Parts: sequence; C-alpha cells; structure tokens
Amino acid sequence: MHNKTRKHWLPSAVALAVALQLGGCFSDSEDTAPTPPPPVVTPPTSGGPSFPEGAIMIEAGDNLTTRIQEALINAQSGDVIVLPKGRFEIQSTLLFDGDVDGDGAFAKNVTIMGYGMDETVLDFANANSGDGIFVQNAMQITIADLSVYEAKNNGIKLKNTNGIILRKVGAVWEGALDKDNGAYGLYPVECENILIEDSYVRGSADAGIYVGQSEYIVVRNNIAKENVAGIEIENSRYADVYNNEAMGNTGGILVFDLPINNHRYGSSVRIFDNKVYDNNTHNFANASANPAGVHIVPPGTGVIILSTNDVEIFNNQITNHDTLGLTVSSFFIAEPEISDFVANYGQPGQSIEDGWRPVPRNIYVHDNEISGYGAKPNGYLITDIINAYVLTHGAMPGILYDGLGELLANNGTAAYLGLREMPFAADGSDNVCMQNNGDVSMGQLYSNSNTDMSIADVLYEKTQTNLLKCAQVSLPVHTVTFGEQIFGCGVDDDTAGCDGGNLIGGGGTIGDGDGGIIGDGDQALCDSTASGVNWNALAKANCPKLSDYGLFADETDPTQNANGGMPYDLNTQLFTDYASKYRFVFMPDGTKAQYSENEAFDFPVGTVISKTFALPADTSKRGIANEDLIETRLLIKRASGWTALPYVWNAQKSDAVLTKPGAIQAKTVMHKGEAKTFDYVVPSINQCKQCHQFKAEGDEFPRFVPIGPKARFLNGDFAYADATVNQLSRWQSAGILEGLPELSSVPKVPAFHDGDEAGLAALDDASLMQTAKGYLDINCAHCHRPEGNASNTGLKLEYWRGYGDDNGYSHGTCKQPVAYGGGSLGYDVVPTKPDSSIMHFRMASTEPGDRMPEIGRSLAHEEGVALIHEWIKRLPAAACSN
Repeated sequence: MHNKTRKHWLPSAVALAVALQLGGCFSDSEDTAPTPPPPVVTPPTSGGPSFPEGAIMIEAGDNLTTRIQEALINAQSGDVIVLPKGRFEIQSTLLFDGDVDGDGAFAKNVTIMGYGMDETVLDFANANSGDGIFVQNAMQITIADLSVYEAKNNGIKLKNTNGIILRKVGAVWEGALDKDNGAYGLYPVECENILIEDSYVRGSADAGIYVGQSEYIVVRNNIAKENVAGIEIENSRYADVYNNEAMGNTGGILVFDLPINNHRYGSSVRIFDNKVYDNNTHNFANASANPAGVHIVPPGTGVIILSTNDVEIFNNQITNHDTLGLTVSSFFIAEPEISDFVANYGQPGQSIEDGWRPVPRNIYVHDNEISGYGAKPNGYLITDIINAYVLTHGAMPGILYDGLGELLANNGTAAYLGLREMPFAADGSDNVCMQNNGDVSMGQLYSNSNTDMSIADVLYEKTQTNLLKCAQVSLPVHTVTFGEQIFGCGVDDDTAGCDGGNLIGGGGTIGDGDGGIIGDGDQALCDSTASGVNWNALAKANCPKLSDYGLFADETDPTQNANGGMPYDLNTQLFTDYASKYRFVFMPDGTKAQYSENEAFDFPVGTVISKTFALPADTSKRGIANEDLIETRLLIKRASGWTALPYVWNAQKSDAVLTKPGAIQAKTVMHKGEAKTFDYVVPSINQCKQCHQFKAEGDEFPRFVPIGPKARFLNGDFAYADATVNQLSRWQSAGILEGLPELSSVPKVPAFHDGDEAGLAALDDASLMQTAKGYLDINCAHCHRPEGNASNTGLKLEYWRGYGDDNGYSHGTCKQPVAYGGGSLGYDVVPTKPDSSIMHFRMASTEPGDRMPEIGRSLAHEEGVALIHEWIKRLPAAACSN
C-alpha cells in the first residue's frame, strides 16, 4: 500500500537510496567519452529576397512605426508588405489582425517581409509595449527575411492563426545572457499549420523557438543558440522537429506537456536529424517558484521529455553536455510534494479533470548518437539524483528515465490520489523504450518492478543490455497545410527516412471563410450636412473625423449633449492612467438592447458606444473644464459585427481625427500631490481587438464584444439632468432595453473608485471578496476567461465565477503561470501573501514585459493595487501559502 501521509517523495527516496548504496560509491565507471569538436555555426544568411509586382514598399524615414502600423491595418488578402533595409528603432508592437472589421472572415495570404535577416532589423529596445511583431486572426501569414531585436517580451508572436510560415527570420537579444531578456523568440500559440524554417534565435530568457498549444507543426533548418531552451514544443500535437541546430543553450530541445487547464495537451511529437550540442549555458531564466518553468532545466542537458505522450526521438547527434544527453520524466520530478501535487492539479476544475496527465507514455528513443555527457553534472532540481548516481555509480548516465510516474501508475497510487493514471498497457504500448543509441549509458531512477516509492533503485548500465530495451511503432510524418501547399519531411524536401510513411496533417479549424479587410467604405457619406446622427455613415464608412458622424450637438465637446445618446457610467472603474471617461450609447430609433444576466447586452445593429478620455491636470480637480481631451473611441455595431475606431483630438481640440495606428502622447498628471510623467498610449485599431475579441468556439467565428455595458456594472444610480436614478431602470423606461427582471434579482458589482481604498480595512471579508472580484472582472476578465485573449493562461476572473467553486484556482490561487516567469514568484495568487503573488506584482509594475493589463495603461493604478493587496492578504491560507 502507498503511504498516504508521505508528502515529499522524491528527495527523501533518492537520499535513502544513496545511503543504502554507498558501498558502490566512486566506481571506475567512465562516461565522458571524447567528443568531436562541434562545427563552427553562423546564422543562416539570406540569398536576397525578391518582391512581387504590386508589393507595398515601406520606405525608411520619419514615423516609420506609424507607417508600418497603417500598412498592417489596411492590408488586403494577398498583400505583400516590404519593410525597409536598415536597422530601425520601433516604438511599439507591430500588430496585424486579419479580422480587423470583426466579421469573422480572416485575411488570407498576407506576407510581411524585409530585405534579409541581417538587412532589415527592427529594434524594440525602447518600445512601450512587450511584443515585437504580433499576428492574430489570420490565415496563411508569412513573415520572412527580417529580424526582431530586443523585444521586451516576445520577438514574434502569433495567435489564433491557421497557416504560418516563419522563414529566414531572427529573434535576437544581444549582449549578456540575462533574465531580463525577452521570453520567447518565435512564439506561435493556439495556432494550426505552422512552418518555422531557416531562422535564427539567440538570447531568449525562456525558449528561442517555442510552439505552444498548437497542432500540425514543422520546425526545421533553424539555429537556436544561447537561449535557456533552444527549441520547445509544449502542449502541442502533430509536430516534426528536424534538421535544426541547438547549441549553447541551457537545454537543447524540450518537449513539455504542462497542466495549463484549458483542454490543450500534447502528443505525437517527433524529434529527429538534429544536431544538439554544447548546451551547457547557465540557466538565466527568472528564478520562478513555478515547478514547470524553464528555470528548472538543468544546465548541460541535450533533450528533455516532460509528461508528454507519444514522442519519438531518433537520428539525432546529441553531444557534449555537462549533465545529461537525454532525459524522460514524469511531472513528479518537477512537483515532488505529494500534498501540493494533489492540491494543485487533482481537485475539481483543475488540470487532471481537464484531461492532463503527468506520466509520459509511448516514448521511443532510437538510433541517436549520444556522447560526451556527465562531466560536470549540475542543476538544483536534480541535485539528489546527481548525488545518487555519482555516489553509487561514479557517473551520471547519458540517458535517464525517472520511472516514478510509471511506478505510481502501476501500483495504483496515482489512481488512488485522484490523478487518474491507469497502469501501463500490458501489451507494452505505453512503455518508454530505448534502443540502438550507441555506447551511451542508461539510467532509471525507479525500476518497472518497484512497488515502494520510498526507495529509489538508481538503476544503471554503462552500456545498454536490458534497461529500457524495447521498441515502439514509429510515429507518422506530421505535415503543415498552407493553402494548396503541403510542407513536411519527405513531402517538400528530400530529408532521408521520411518517404513512404503515413502522413498526419489537416486544414485545421481556425478562420474558415474567404475574408479580407475592407477599406474605409463610402466616404461620400461622411460629408452629410444633415443635422443629428449620421446613421448612414456609421453603418457604411470609417469617417476621417469624429464630427462626420454628428453624435454630439457641440462637435468640440463629446462629454455632454449627445444627439439622442444615453450617458452611462460603471460601478467600478476600468483604469486608464487616471483619465476621466465620458460614455454614451446611441441606438437607432425603435430598437432595443436585449438584457443578459452575465454578458454584455445584445445590442441591435446600428448601435454606437462612445467613450471619451480626458486627462485632468490634477486628479483632485476633475471635470472637463480642468481636463485635456485626448481621444474618443467608438464601437459601432454594423451588419458584419462590431467595429472599433479610435479618434485622437487635434491640438486645437476642434475635432478628433481617425487614427488607426493609435498614438503616443507625453503627459503629466498630478495625483495625490505627486507629478506622474508618462506616455499615454492610444491603442491602434488592431489593439482594440486584443481586449474585445472572444475566440472562435466550434463552428463560430471570433466575436468582437463590448466590455463595460453589462448588467452588474450598470446596476447603480446615475445623475441625469432631470433626476438621479438607477441606470438600468432609466434604460428600460427610455425604451432602449428589454428583458430587465426585477432589480432585486440583477447582479451588482460593488462600487470602487479612487479614494475608496482608504476604507478597505473596514470591509468585512465577504464585501472585500466581491469588491475585488468586481475590479478584476472589469479590468482583467475580458482577456482572462475561457473565450478571451489570455485563455491559454487558465486564469478565469469573471465576476459570476465563484471563488470557492474550485478553491480559488480559477482566480489564481496556487496556480502556476503558463508562460510568465514571474521572477522569484511561482503562483498567480498566494493567499495571505500579496507580495509573493504574480497578480499583485504585475498590477503594480509599469514595465512593458511585466505589467498587467499589458495594454491600456502606462501607470500603475495605486488604488486598484491596494484593493488586490488587501484581498490577497485576507484570503484563507492555501497549500502554497506555507
């Protein structure tokens, strides 16, 4: 029987094994065979691209960032956008959204390219946002012949895109290898049909090439040099990684499957024909407490398989690694505390229930050349394992399998603990198999016959005789479909050993439809001289001036006297750098919004939501007379869906001008006696989608949705010109809302505004919980929910979601981050310890790579941070609080 009270199974077990087997210490075993010197490697060079007739040529010169943004916003299906030759300082993320008009039809076959990887260099060292290039909602996007340098967060990121070619691109952080370098170099996530080839990554503080939560993947002919992880395939299916060189990293190639709790788990990955060598760099990732972050990678490791099923590793050269050539491990190696493991992953609503499993199965490692390992083994995570092998056998093995997950599955412990791991199949199809890997030594921490996890076996064979010697059926070739083209090993190249096999590929499910980005519509409608709202222009044109729409009686004042618009406010604020906000909703005569209990109301076609931002000189003296008009954002519901248009007020404040690329303005605001100087950022038309879009589900297209006008935020009084009454009641009586139930049954978020933080200590725990949840809902839940842009994080912050439904896990309690390093912080929320919580840290930060929300603010909201600090401090202690 298992020991139900045992908490810390791995270190104690290995330590015991060492104590029991000291008689075999310091043997003469020698596993550091001479290694041939690696070849000299230089980044791939471009052969000089050619540009098609009609390509959109962006010239060097002033306002380059803005001109590139405009080209990306206005791109049509089939366009080729060529960036200029040279090295250029870029001010903000270059964002391409293939569904800019929100109709669910994606732009196709758009190419963004330069003159060569070394000829077109985009430098983001002084940018005000985290990513270099960000692509979302596209079909068949190509990025080629350019490099991104010094991105604060990720070099090139792609999301919700079907058909990606990254070819001859670079993602580089120059200089010292530092934890403050960006996270991922090339970073497709939640995508389909991904080809990454002939590219170069260097200096990433996480993974140089990272493909996450995606399927149908080919990564070939790349160089990953001096990153923490050279190449990482994480929570992804149907991937072929071949003909790459990974050198000088902490770990060469990683295949991870992590408990991210969003239904996306990995399998069917082939790693072959790669050169993996000299990956002995110190681990310079953020020293996070997250058990599965890349900071756990032992320096000097060639290939790591963690928790993933159905992996085949073959025909690779894996040479000259200080610690291990290759290791296969269950997740228990990363999270050895049994009580924490069950608490963090095995509870209702957590990852085990979501379908994730911690034990790797069907692993086949064969026909590799593995040499030159174990000369200087190190890595804090495996210190006990190193000691066990060195003291018992005098050396680390070249290949190590932990065997612990298999033991726990076979003896019933994992099932008993609610981890749903069944015994390995009797026919051997789940087994971890190794064969024909030359003279490499073999190690297995726990044997297949072990039934007592309190004693590790520390098995070792200097040359493989029996240990792990078996074979599995080879996996099929995995291919990428890009329009009419198919890419893959032996399909469009002559890589040996791939011909004649079964193929797995597919068109994917993202972005069905012909798509294309329409222009600005019928501009003649913008010239109407009629009084009142210009409904025709709102429906059919993106007008150059705000006044063209006739929304306000005084076209110079969008804060009052709307032509038929209903003013409204929210119970708790959506923070934007201490700006005041003036909101109105306009609906065509005779139309009504449909009430919804939890989501934004279902507004009729023709609806316009106007939100004007004005910055006070001093936050203690608000009111438009004391404020500077900055921007007015419109959400217009057209027949195709919602469209977002940002208008920036001119210097004379006589009108606001459509500014699709957004704008950056230097501002100063006095707040509580302190002058705060910052860059106020007006989001681009594409950035609006990052917050407002719900991703596609099933056969649905992505949906653009408003954030604020929900019942719980509107259920409060507003001072109208004639009376102060409940907003929902006024909307109903005005005939613009139907389906409203009795107000007593309508949810209501507690009010929280600047100044209210002084009363936080007086709130009881229940009131504090609701106030904090309301603030997180309006400021964070538009992304942090299953349908949102941050769905891959597993953080779910909708107000209606009960904190106690899953012991706070969805709200971040004891939840490890999926991608963010978090410095020394390991959990999104650590109850009773706000200063140990990533959520609190990121809300307080103003650094582009750290702050949350990542767009929409430059300053920290001190009052909101104080609210979340008090909330976390008073949460009931949990497993991670110790």
